[in-house]
Amino acid sequence: MKQKFTAPMLTPKYVTQFRCTGGECPDTCCMGWTISVDKDTFHDYRRVTHPTLKPLIKTHLVQLDKNSTANHGKFNLTTSSSHCGLQTAQGMCGVQEHLGEGALSDTCYIYPRTVYKVGDRFEQCLTLSCPEAARLALTQDDAFEFVTSEFTSRQATTSELASVHGFDPITMDEVRVLCIQLFQTAELTNTDRLMLLGWLCSQLDELIVSNSQSKAIDVVNQLRELVESGGFRTAVAQLASHPKLAANVFSILFGSPAGKGSSANQLAVVGWVIKGLGFDAKGTAEQSVLEDNYLRGLAHLKANAAMMEQTYSRYLLNDLLREVFPWGRSSPMGHYRRLLTRFGILRLMLAAVAAAKNAPLDQDTVVQVTQVFCRLYQHNDQFATQADHLLTEADWGTLERLYTIL
Repeated sequence: MKQKFTAPMLTPKYVTQFRCTGGECPDTCCMGWTISVDKDTFHDYRRVTHPTLKPLIKTHLVQLDKNSTANHGKFNLTTSSSHCGLQTAQGMCGVQEHLGEGALSDTCYIYPRTVYKVGDRFEQCLTLSCPEAARLALTQDDAFEFVTSEFTSRQATTSELASVHGFDPITMDEVRVLCIQLFQTAELTNTDRLMLLGWLCSQLDELIVSNSQSKAIDVVNQLRELVESGGFRTAVAQLASHPKLAANVFSILFGSPAGKGSSANQLAVVGWVIKGLGFDAKGTAEQSVLEDNYLRGLAHLKANAAMMEQTYSRYLLNDLLREVFPWGRSSPMGHYRRLLTRFGILRLMLAAVAAAKNAPLDQDTVVQVTQVFCRLYQHNDQFATQADHLLTEADWGTLERLYTIL
C-alpha cells in the first residue's frame, strides 16, 4: 500500500483549479513518453487478475531495471499510435478506471504535479507540459496568487529541499522568496528580472567558491536595495539588444526539428516552427533567412507586447517554483543558464510561429506553443545537460555573455 499523507500546501491559485481533462486532452501524457513503473507497483501489476487488464499488462509491462526502485519497469507504447497500452478507447487510463487511482504507479499518480517539503511547509506546483495546466497558469488573472490548500499526495513522490552547497535552509528559503518576489514586482520587466536573477546566482556561486556562504543574506539585502533604489537600471540601460545573435544561439540549442513531436498537437507546433524559421527538409536553415524570420516574428509578438510579457513572466515564475530555483541543479549559475536557455528557446518558437502565420499570436496559440515547448524540453535532462555543455564550451556560460542574448 502506497504511503499517503494529507497536508496544507502552499501553491499558486491555478493549481487548486486543476482537473485532468481525460479523453478530451489534446496532448495526453499517456502518449509518446516512457511510462516508468516503480518496483512496488510493478509487482502489484504482475498479480492483477482483472480480465481486461491482465492480458494488456502481460503484453505491455516489461522490466526495465531490476535494481531500481523508481524505474523498475515500464509500459511499452503501442506501435500503431504510441499510446500507453493500457489506455482505453475513450482516452482514459485503464488502471485508474478498473482499479482506482491508488493503483497508479508513482509516475502516473503525481503528473503533472510536483510536491516539495521546504522546511516545515509543503509546496505544490504543476508542469506546463500538461495542456490544462498550461491553460490555467497562462490565462487566469489570479493564477499566481498564492494560497494554502489541503492536498493528498504520496511520500514517494515528495521531494525535500535539503541544505546544498553549504547554505543553511533558512538562507536558502530567503533566496527563493526573493526570486519569487521579483516576479511579483510589477515595475520590473522580464529583462530586469532575468538580469537580477543572473547577478544573484553569480554572487551565490562566488560565495560557494570562497566558502563564504554565511554572507548570502548580505547578497539578498544588496539585491533588495538594487530593486528598491532602481540602481540596477543603469546596467539594464547599457544592455545592447542582439536579436540576431539570440536567434543563432537558441536555434542551435533548439536543434534540428527533424523527429521532434509525436502527437498531432506537437507536430502542428513543430511544423509552424519549421516554416517560420525557414528550415529545409534536412532540418537546416540558412543563417540570414533564420535571422530575418526571427526578427519578423518578434515584430509580430510586439503587437501583443503586454500579453507576451505576461506569458513569459508566468512561465518563468512557474519554472522557479517547480524547480525550487536556484537550488535544484548543480550550482545557482548552472540553474540560471538552464532557465535562460529554456526562455530563449520558448521565445524562439513563439517568434517562429508568429513568422509562419505572418500575424500576431492569439492567447490560445501562445498557450499551445508554450505547452508543446514544455512537453519537448522540460522533462529532457539529457537536452539540458547538452545545452549547458554547448554554452560553456562555446564560452557562453559567463553572465556577461548570457546578458547579450536576453
